[in-house]
Amino acid sequence: MKRLAVLSFAVLVMCSIVVSGCHKKRLSGLVPAQGVVTFNGEKVAGATVLLAPKEIGSGASSAHAVTDAQGVFKMTTLDPGDGVYPGEYYVTITKDKVEGGLSPEEARERNENPDKFRGQPVPEQTVIHELPVKYGDMNESGLTIAVPAGGQKDIEFALEGEVDLTPQTLGAGHGGGR
Repeated sequence: MKRLAVLSFAVLVMCSIVVSGCHKKRLSGLVPAQGVVTFNGEKVAGATVLLAPKEIGSGASSAHAVTDAQGVFKMTTLDPGDGVYPGEYYVTITKDKVEGGLSPEEARERNENPDKFRGQPVPEQTVIHELPVKYGDMNESGLTIAVPAGGQKDIEFALEGEVDLTPQTLGAGHGGGR
């Protein structure tokens, strides 16, 4: 039994090495992409930046980041801060606050004990968009970027406009109300 456990561990380690090697090979060619997000001249903390390749099949992948307290972001494709593939991207930037609904614990309890909660409505969930909604839609944001082969460390997304802070009801299938 002990021998089987050691053999299983060795196989697991070997698979991890092989898989991690594949990830590194698969993600070769990434370049740094970082910058800052501002809204009406103020740095935006906690915004999600998403880059989606303009050309499908170009070999590029989507990348994402969340801005820090100073509005600074560092793009991630797979590993934190690993960068992006050079190329042209559509950009969306969102900052939403979701309220209400079920906590993870409440959702788990409802799933484990469906009879106990039968007939009880799920509490309504709302979202407040803290940036103009248009920046969360790649067809309306007007934001694009071309990341050069050497990367880009001085990206600035200067967002402007007015925000409607009215809570919006999240309905099934609405993907964050966008």
